[in-house]
Amino acid sequence: MPRIDVKLNTIPFELPFRLEHLGTPIVLIRKGNSVAAYLDRCPHAHWPVSEGEIEHGILHCPGHGWQFDVVTGRCLNAPAYGLKPFSVTLSGDSVLVEWQEADLKAETNIWQVAEKLCVQDEK
Repeated sequence: MPRIDVKLNTIPFELPFRLEHLGTPIVLIRKGNSVAAYLDRCPHAHWPVSEGEIEHGILHCPGHGWQFDVVTGRCLNAPAYGLKPFSVTLSGDSVLVEWQEADLKAETNIWQVAEKLCVQDEK
């Protein structure tokens, strides 16, 4: 299981904070005394959500404007979608982020199939 340890004081309040670890893009969001971690990829068109802005607890994707609750990752525009969450454990001034590599591979495979279907539909 991949994991990364980040110092809490390096994560800005209510601003998307991008990390990359072992090729996995991660966005951390600090709100109050909590931190959420997600795959840094919009489920709509794979834009890096870390390039978006946060307003009133809502992360706005820079690509097509999809909006995500920063605490739950749930998409407000299309509730069937959401950001891929990672496990976060706070311990003193450390933030431990962990994820399952198999989950990311499965998600990537789904997008590759979807992209092939879109290309076929355009022909």
